[in-house]
Amino acid sequence: MLSAFKAVDQLVLYRGLLQDPVISLYCKMLDEGLSENNPSAVYYEAVHHLLVYYDRRGVLPDLWKNYILGKIIALDNPLAAACQKNTESMHPALREAGRHDAAILQGLINFDFAAWGDSLGLSAGKWFAADGKKPSSSFATNPSYAAALEELAQAATDPGELFSALAAFYQNNGSGELAVYRAFYWEEGDLKGIAHPDPVEFADLIGYQEQIQALKKNTAAFLNRRGGNHVLLYGDKGTGKSSSVKALLNEYSSSGLRIVQLQRQQLEDLNTIIDLLRQRSGFYIIFIDDLSFENFEVEYKYLKSHIEGSLQAPAENVRLYVTSNRRHLIRENWEDRQHNDDVHGRDTQQEKLSFADRFGLTLTYTSPLQKDYLSMVKEMARREGLKIDEESLFRQAVQWELRYHGRSGRTARQFVNDLKSRL
Repeated sequence: MLSAFKAVDQLVLYRGLLQDPVISLYCKMLDEGLSENNPSAVYYEAVHHLLVYYDRRGVLPDLWKNYILGKIIALDNPLAAACQKNTESMHPALREAGRHDAAILQGLINFDFAAWGDSLGLSAGKWFAADGKKPSSSFATNPSYAAALEELAQAATDPGELFSALAAFYQNNGSGELAVYRAFYWEEGDLKGIAHPDPVEFADLIGYQEQIQALKKNTAAFLNRRGGNHVLLYGDKGTGKSSSVKALLNEYSSSGLRIVQLQRQQLEDLNTIIDLLRQRSGFYIIFIDDLSFENFEVEYKYLKSHIEGSLQAPAENVRLYVTSNRRHLIRENWEDRQHNDDVHGRDTQQEKLSFADRFGLTLTYTSPLQKDYLSMVKEMARREGLKIDEESLFRQAVQWELRYHGRSGRTARQFVNDLKSRL
């Protein structure tokens, strides 16, 4: 019954599976023999790993297939990289290695974990047949991830079909964490998936329709390989700049859009991130929120070199979307205009002031007029189902914005949330 594990050490491209805790348990047991191990203990430890993984990435009702297929596509390897570039130019040896591994993976995927538990006389074997319902996981994945995993499970009846399904998966979804998640952040030199990105949608945003339509048009052009510019969204606080970018993910993730959030202090890693993403399938927006620089800071040059271009060709599948409260991202003081000891002070000043002009699309979000602010409040209150006469609603809304943060979409939302708690 453990024959599925006998050929695992012959894997070529997927040798990373040998380090997997569950697979290594069974391989060790085969090497040393059942008499030297406690099969029951091995089984229960494997159950532990399967359930922990399911809690984080539950997609398929079959816990074993959910685990093994998830581990397979999480591995970055030369086959995955080649499929994301051009399968037609794939080296024949790479293709044959993929077919070789697919035959081994087929047996591994179809291993009957429940039957193995039954053969040991363990009650845990019956747990896996207790409910075949599809999981209602809160794991917010790439929208095509779950469907693709099901297709891989179905293709595992034949090695050739499994190889073709894996190649198609890599081509359409990428590999590793980039195949699983829609949103990412950069940490310690690696992209980390965000399991629960902000669910905001454009339908939730009130006002600024001209800016939103321009943003959507630019993003759609990018996704359709018809250009699309780097974007600067600037304006007053709380006006929806960041929410507009976040809403793009929920609007276009099914078309291959992914968003990578980058902090200002991580700008020196920008070229590293872009080099990583240019090799992958899909389209990526690098999102830098609330960006500004003091006049003595020079990190803006990392952005400038990418926007303006350098000797390295730009990545066609990467764009920068930046939000800021400043039209000119770099602070300028009066003494800067006196040029101090800079021999070419005017050139330096112009370089800083013109930096924002290098974004192909600039969208301005200004504080709303009072009538627009009150319209936002009225619409938000309607959506919340609040029962209050308009005169009282508007009077309280004006008092709120005078007392707190001024007029903005954020202020309107905070007022309505407070009102909801009092009604």
